[in-house]
Amino acid sequence: RPALDALVIAPRVCGICGHSHLMAAAQMLESVYANAGMAVSLSAKAQSLREITRLCELVQNHLKWLYLIMLEESGKLLNETPGSALKVLYATTQINQISALFSGQWPHSSYALPGGVTSDPTHIEVMQALKLCSDVERFFETELLGCGLDRFESIRSDAELLALQGDAGECLRRFERLGLLESGKSHDRFLVLGGHPGCEPVAIVGGNREQGDWRDVSEDDSRTFAQGGESYAKNALYRGEFYETGPLARALSGRREMIETLYRHSGDGALVRIGARIDESVYLLRRIRALIVSMDLSEPSFIVPEKIESLSGEGIGIVEAPRGTLIHRATLSKGKIASYSIITPTQWNLGNGTAESPGVAQKAMIGMKNPAEASLIFRTFDVCSVCTTH
Repeated sequence: RPALDALVIAPRVCGICGHSHLMAAAQMLESVYANAGMAVSLSAKAQSLREITRLCELVQNHLKWLYLIMLEESGKLLNETPGSALKVLYATTQINQISALFSGQWPHSSYALPGGVTSDPTHIEVMQALKLCSDVERFFETELLGCGLDRFESIRSDAELLALQGDAGECLRRFERLGLLESGKSHDRFLVLGGHPGCEPVAIVGGNREQGDWRDVSEDDSRTFAQGGESYAKNALYRGEFYETGPLARALSGRREMIETLYRHSGDGALVRIGARIDESVYLLRRIRALIVSMDLSEPSFIVPEKIESLSGEGIGIVEAPRGTLIHRATLSKGKIASYSIITPTQWNLGNGTAESPGVAQKAMIGMKNPAEASLIFRTFDVCSVCTTH
């Protein structure tokens, strides 16, 4: 297929994080240009637009995970009537409208391409986006947190986090009543390889940090199929071992003070994992507003690169999707796709290990009293097998 077809096909790999796939595909194509010695320039405006829309996808995903999965499933285990999960759809719709203002639609946008983006927002659209940001911030303060954003960001203890009056606090208190708040500990190994606000590529083992390198990533499909026709995720490994990716890994990479403090006190269990996803939602919402406010609309949205029809070489695109590091790699031959491979974020956490070396989520479930509790711990990782099965 022609190389630019990747920008249409890749977002449709997944209906949940398709925007992240688009960004990875665009970066991959720009990487091919760079490796072939042909510069591709992006304006600061184009970079901001790409980041705004990607971060919108992360925030709306985190909210749906908390309301539609965590609160619902924990409530069922306690035989409690869940609250109105539908109220979150108001907030996620507002966030998706911000993304659609700049990318044309959500999901399955194809507005990013080598050299920038195809949108050219006006001051009116910027004002609309800021109004939508205000609506989402109000939802965070009145429904999600039950306090102001500044107050939430000052939290440094599990007691303060559990005392939140909003739905986030209720979720954690349910885990406490179930006796699962300290459960779910895994390998204590974390990985971030994509670009993300406040983060750096890093591999963390037991609190020790070193620079992350995508060349140390490998895949293992030896356990993909089992007797009886079942199929399992292809394992994504770093230096031959399972590493956790996602909001907790990113919080530790970015030295987010609240999560680092909780992690030092409680380890990599359910409390810290849930807290990290809530904390990232607040942090990224702040970042979205800052990017919108600072954007210079006079800059070009797109800077025309060399013709892609003559392009040959290899490229890689790495971004941080809602569930962690997403990698697209491809080889082009005179503008045509000769090979294409994807490592999805869930492959890291949904790894199918062995009894001696379990995957990330597998290890976290060991010791649970019953399948229902194990399932709830499993879902604290926000695993998504949709694109993983491809």
